Amino acid sequence: MFLGLVSVVILPILPGAALIWLGALLYASMTEFVVVGWGTLAVLGVIALIAMTSDIWVGALGQRRGGASIWATIFSMIGGIIGLFILNIPGMLIGSIIGALLPEWQRWRDGKFVLDVSWRTIKNWLVSIAIQVSLGLVMVTIFLVRVITG
Repeated sequence: MFLGLVSVVILPILPGAALIWLGALLYASMTEFVVVGWGTLAVLGVIALIAMTSDIWVGALGQRRGGASIWATIFSMIGGIIGLFILNIPGMLIGSIIGALLPEWQRWRDGKFVLDVSWRTIKNWLVSIAIQVSLGLVMVTIFLVRVITG
């Protein structure tokens, strides 16, 4: 669990929310699910899923709010997923930017708008990191409250 929290806060290369959830599952299994039960694990699992997918949905929502086309949003998500598999976290950011740029360049041929889309993609990524850190801290807090209160 500590490794997961460190991963969320300091090293975003590792899947921090998943590690936090696995730490809670390990503790629950070692205590025979008496202190931390399946209900708590389910809540932590939902929070972990939201945190782990925030890169995708925050980027998509941010692009749409910024005036990007639906194609830029879709290609940004696809590019982010492909980049994640190729180069991990840096690849996800690069893939998202390229994915958003291509349809907007094809549509507008306006360098300023395309640069705005790129900047928006980077800002969305930073917002996603803040969400992941916050949700990781929420997960650890829920776990600790359950362990302390028994």
